[in-house]
Amino acid sequence: MARSTIAMVAIFVVLAAGVWAYDKTQPAQSADKTVYVLEVKDTEVQRLDVTTSAGTVAFERAEPFGWNFADSGQQADLSRVSSVANRLAKLRSSAKVVDNPTDLGLYGLNPPPVTATLTLKDGTTRRVLIGNKTVNDAAYYAMVEGSTTLHTINTLIVGDIEKLVTEPPVPTPTPDPAHSPTPTAERTTPTATRALATPEPTAEPTPTAGLPAPSTN
Repeated sequence: MARSTIAMVAIFVVLAAGVWAYDKTQPAQSADKTVYVLEVKDTEVQRLDVTTSAGTVAFERAEPFGWNFADSGQQADLSRVSSVANRLAKLRSSAKVVDNPTDLGLYGLNPPPVTATLTLKDGTTRRVLIGNKTVNDAAYYAMVEGSTTLHTINTLIVGDIEKLVTEPPVPTPTPDPAHSPTPTAERTTPTATRALATPEPTAEPTPTAGLPAPSTN
């Protein structure tokens, strides 16, 4: 009995030592497990260019804040353009697919149907290439031009990128109170008044022959 107990304790010690040694040989895991396809400071983005099968559009950052259409200089919808630019600056990876893909055509990236280019304030550019949807339609294949890693990204960001072309982000005009139409008084339809009946004159009594005429007093 004592020998079996000693043997079990020895086995436990050996297993514990093995686990400890294994943990020591493994690299420490990062607390932040978020993987980015692209990661730059969103405040450094000066220009955004988008190209899709439906056309192209470009935006320039306005000072002190906001975005303008690059071709016309007209103001663009701040929330829509900023949302896309900020998410592209820190473009999250849904999953890493492969390093050094040999045939980009398999993922719809030769050539890519959608591209989004960020121009930073220092003049450098970062171009995101977006290919086909995955088989389950849950994500899109994407990679940064010059990178060797292929990822998948969320469908929502791709949809918002495409809408910048198909639904230009023109800001909704604010109504000017000074030019608001003056309310007009509601016209009322007069109610017909029932005419009072005109009293008919009382007929004079007709005298009967042979009898004295009735007195009218």
